[in-house]
Amino acid sequence: MRAINISIKGFFISSFLFTFLHVQGQVNDCKVLMPAISGTYTGDCKNGLAHGKGISAGTDRYEGEFNRGLPNGDGIYEYNGGPVYKGEWSKGLKHGRGEITYHTLRGDSVIKGFWRADDYIGRENLPSYDIVRKDNLLSVNISKEGSGNTIVIRYLMKGQINSKVRGLSMVYSSGTTFKTGTYEGLQDVRFPLELKITYNTNNPISRSSFDVVFECIINEAGKWEITLNN
Repeated sequence: MRAINISIKGFFISSFLFTFLHVQGQVNDCKVLMPAISGTYTGDCKNGLAHGKGISAGTDRYEGEFNRGLPNGDGIYEYNGGPVYKGEWSKGLKHGRGEITYHTLRGDSVIKGFWRADDYIGRENLPSYDIVRKDNLLSVNISKEGSGNTIVIRYLMKGQINSKVRGLSMVYSSGTTFKTGTYEGLQDVRFPLELKITYNTNNPISRSSFDVVFECIINEAGKWEITLNN
């Protein structure tokens, strides 16, 4: 009877060790796709990637939610020798509500608010841009093309370059004008930017002309392209 008990205990111990080593193997094989925190990882895993809740550490440290190998959801990110961000993430970028704490000799300094694609946008979750007015325009397209502080403006007539723009005037809250080829715009912009454009152009289906008025506010920093189509 004693021999049977020893055998049963040995079986359970062996099963436990096998399960533990199997789980550890999954954890060790689980990848984090951000180099700064890809040293060690413990937590949930799916298809070889950190997925769910976990802790990952490299030169920096992150504890929170993951999705397909990247911080995604709520989490705390500790920068090596630097600040600590606590808040929302999306695809490895600070995105949503959060706060970042800077540790200084004079005490902690905390910035609270909203982030969009890793950029701090302020205490309010403002839209990337807002069209205030668009008189006599067939369509308007505003798109962010990357990081920077420039605005490129294109004037079109039925999808083609509008060569009949007259009396063009731009009123803007910051930046300087530039022109390159058939395009023009603003550079060295400080955001948010308030912009008003007025001009006169021909009616595409008659010999008459009309006045165009376009106004917008761009809140988010970046390289932007505005297309005004008559």
